[in-house]
Amino acid sequence: MALCKHKRCCVFLMGAGMGAAAGMLLAPKSGSEIRRELFGGPLDLLAEPGTETAAPRPEMEAAEDLKARIEETRARLKAEVEAGQDGKS
Repeated sequence: MALCKHKRCCVFLMGAGMGAAAGMLLAPKSGSEIRRELFGGPLDLLAEPGTETAAPRPEMEAAEDLKARIEETRARLKAEVEAGQDGKS
């Protein structure tokens, strides 16, 4: 009985692998477009140099906004910590 379950598992994994390979080969979009859809944003680290689009994308604007908010929070926390240390000394 254990051998039967083992064979079923192997057949399933082989079928899944063949299906994934066929899906990649027959996909109508390029790999970068599929990754962008899957991960919800631009993957500029994987892009070729000089292939950036001229117009800023909403994902990039959101990323820049998030970076600015992180920097503001970092500066505010640093100021609060320094003020707390000055008061204790």
